[in-house]
Amino acid sequence: MAKNWKKSALVAAGLLALSGPLANAQTVANTADAGHVLADQFCADCHIVAPHGRPGWTDAPAFDAIANRPDTTEAKLSAFIQIPHAHMLNTGRPKNESEGIATYILSLRKN
Repeated sequence: MAKNWKKSALVAAGLLALSGPLANAQTVANTADAGHVLADQFCADCHIVAPHGRPGWTDAPAFDAIANRPDTTEAKLSAFIQIPHAHMLNTGRPKNESEGIATYILSLRKN
């Protein structure tokens, strides 16, 4: 009985060790998708988050317009999203969320 428990524990430990890199690869692959979900949750009241999406309550720029500005970079966007915006609730997202939102915004860039 103890031998089976040890074998099961070793198999479980091996699977956990292998799941880390796979989970990270999946997170990286879905960063723009995760950023889109976050943008819908935190940004859509003011910004048009998706092209042809519902308009926000303000004249805040649409995300595709932000993406297509010549000086827009992921680093600048992420840093800006981490700072609370004036007159807006739920702003000042943590770094992991701001990076996802920035990645999503840049995925809207027209080449």
